Amino acid sequence: MISPGFTEITVLSTVETLFIQQDKMNTNRYFYPNPMQYQIEKASRNDREAILKVMEPWNMHHVPSEEMDELDLSCFFVARVSGNIVGAAGYKLLTTEKGKTTLLGIRPEFSGMGLGRALQDARLEAMYALGIKRVVTNADRPETIIWYKKHYGYREIGSLKKICDFGLSDVDHWTTLEMDLEKYMSTKTDRVEK
Repeated sequence: MISPGFTEITVLSTVETLFIQQDKMNTNRYFYPNPMQYQIEKASRNDREAILKVMEPWNMHHVPSEEMDELDLSCFFVARVSGNIVGAAGYKLLTTEKGKTTLLGIRPEFSGMGLGRALQDARLEAMYALGIKRVVTNADRPETIIWYKKHYGYREIGSLKKICDFGLSDVDHWTTLEMDLEKYMSTKTDRVEK
């Protein structure tokens, strides 16, 4: 049963159902039914420290730094469980047709709930709505690189030497990946129906 004020919509790239609610300030809150319920929502200006705390176990909290500019919270989504931020993901626009995903992190004790997928889907949807056709990202964890390729169709396009200790300390470079967002979004119905 849908709670009052929620509208049912289909999530891109998953078979889950997403509910969206508009609050009094006309901002969207995304709700994924789950045994441990969580919400995906746009970050607010007060979320910076909580976002960096989420990134700390992954050594991605050194912001600003040579590796990561200051957080643009208008381009961030957060995952909340019981009102607490347990995950976050950002993006930035590089050109009118090219975007970049920035940080994506989930507190370790909340892994396996689908929060990473939900956050990735939210930021891809936001970029697509802005006209973005291609998305790049940099990753250093082998499991993350595999995840991007498997679930989102990213392909490796190069590597970039790290400037400072960020992410995995024993990896000295980022693997640069790119996805065709336009193609991905045009086939989302096929993926949901399978």
